[in-house]
Amino acid sequence: MTSLDRHATELRGLVNDFMSHFRAADGAAVNGPHATLSCHELSIVERLGDGGPAMMRQLAEHLNLAANTVTTLIDQMEARGLVRRQRSEEDRRVVKVELTEAGRVSYKGAVTEMLSALRAMLKALDPGEQETFLGLFRKIARGGAAGK
Repeated sequence: MTSLDRHATELRGLVNDFMSHFRAADGAAVNGPHATLSCHELSIVERLGDGGPAMMRQLAEHLNLAANTVTTLIDQMEARGLVRRQRSEEDRRVVKVELTEAGRVSYKGAVTEMLSALRAMLKALDPGEQETFLGLFRKIARGGAAGK
């Protein structure tokens, strides 16, 4: 086994540990406004909350899902009052999806819980280590796809 293979195996375990922190934070937030969202719905809420209104095609690309699957998700979320579709005034063929007030509440709850979990994880490191970790994580996140 090469050094890279050993490191990848160790990283797999560490990622699992890392993700368990998120699951624990999710458990603590079980009554939050975002608790009823599926993973895909949460991803849509986060995308719209972070980036503002988006076209269905953009959401499908973001989720790496077929457009008809995203349409079904948006239909369900719209029925629950989390999002609404808005036709463009300039081009009526263009429909954008945006968060409603209830969707914004869910977004804020999800971000609050995520930041709380991340703060708890980062507390294990001193400020210098946090900077190093973030620098390395940034490098992996930006270049990780290149290693496939």
